[in-house]
This record gives sequence, structure tokens and C-alpha cells, in this order.
Amino acid sequence: MVAHRGANVNLPEQSLAAYVEAIDVGADAIECDVRLTKDGHLVCHHDRTINRTSDGKGAIAELTLAELQKFNFARKNAPASEHHQILTFEALLRLISEAPRTITMLIEAKHPSRYGARIEHALHESLAKFPGLDVIVMSFARAAVTRYRTLDAEVPLVWLFEYPVGGPPPGATILGPRIDVLRAKPRLIERAHAAGQRVFVWTVNTPEQVKYVRDAGADAIITDDPAMVLRALGRV
Repeated sequence: MVAHRGANVNLPEQSLAAYVEAIDVGADAIECDVRLTKDGHLVCHHDRTINRTSDGKGAIAELTLAELQKFNFARKNAPASEHHQILTFEALLRLISEAPRTITMLIEAKHPSRYGARIEHALHESLAKFPGLDVIVMSFARAAVTRYRTLDAEVPLVWLFEYPVGGPPPGATILGPRIDVLRAKPRLIERAHAAGQRVFVWTVNTPEQVKYVRDAGADAIITDDPAMVLRALGRV
């Protein structure tokens, strides 16, 4: 079970607090998105801009890390009195490396981006500083998946998709369909397994969806609400 952007039902998504909560409730893995700042730092953030998630405005690619750290990323799922600073990827790596048990990391390289392949190179360089972590790299961008395979021949790579489309790009070892795709293509998991591929399904946020995805044979369930999924699976 993968905590999508941390345990973000009651905490700001991709905040340090959300990832700590995910670990505490028993998530097997956490998911984050990475983007490059203007001065070359990787930060954990889904959107191209900070407008939705913070009290600031602007594109991450046009702001330095110091500028981003001035804003409060508690706009969603947090009291106004709380302050949540944007999370650097290095800080998240440090948290996972110090966790009391092994936590798998699913890391999505966000595209399109003005920095193109620099994201994959920065991600690879950052991971090299924390050897031994259990890491899976993901992207919707076919080119990003293939690029990362040239940097690391062994890491599992997930190709994410939200519509029924063609086959995976070279280098992908795991399929990452949105749950709607699985409903439209009920034999997707069966066929992927026959081809030696795992299937990670997103975003699974109700007990009914958990049962459907589990019964379909998914290898991982990606959710915003890890505590709910653990209850639905009878693991708590």
C-alpha cells in the first residue's frame, strides 16, 4: 500500500507531516512528485505552480528554493495557524533513510518541464547520496521513463497513464494505470502479469475501490488515505 503524497486526507499533501503520518499508520511505501526550482533544487510538489497549495503564487521553475521557503504550504488540510514549508526531496530522503523500518519510495518525475532531462539527472544524483533505499521511479512521460533507464539499469520504472493507450515505453517494468483504466480494461492486470509486468493502481480512495483493485490482482494500491486502505484490507 502506497501513501500518495503522504497521508494527505487530513494533512497538507507532500508535507513532512503527511509523510511522517503515513509511516506511523503503517504504509508500506510513500509516493512523491519531484520538480526542479529555478536554482536547481528538487522539491516535492505535484503542480507546476504553488497557487493551489500555498499562500503564494508562481511557477516552481521560476522561483528559487529560498523564495519558495517563504510561503506556507498549509493551504489545504491544515489550520491557518500551522506553517508547513515546502519539502525538499533531500529532506524526504533523509526521513525515509532514518525510518524504523524499510519504506519503499515511489518517485514521480513531473513533466512537462522547462528543465527536461535535467530532472532525471538531478533525481539520479540525489538518490546516489542515499544508497540502499528501496526506490521506484515513475513518470507519465514516456521519454522520461526511457531516459532514466539509461541512468540506472536496475531500478524498477513505472509508466503512469490515465487513458487506455498503447504499450509501455522501453525500460518500463511496471504499469501504473488510473483505476478508471482498470475498470475499462478488466484484463489489463492479467495480461500485464503474463508479460512479466507488475501493476500499481491509482488513486484508490474508497473501501469499494480497495476491494475491486485487490480482487483484480493489483500489485500495489496507491491511495491518499492509507489508514482507510489498511482497514479495508484487514491489516489493522
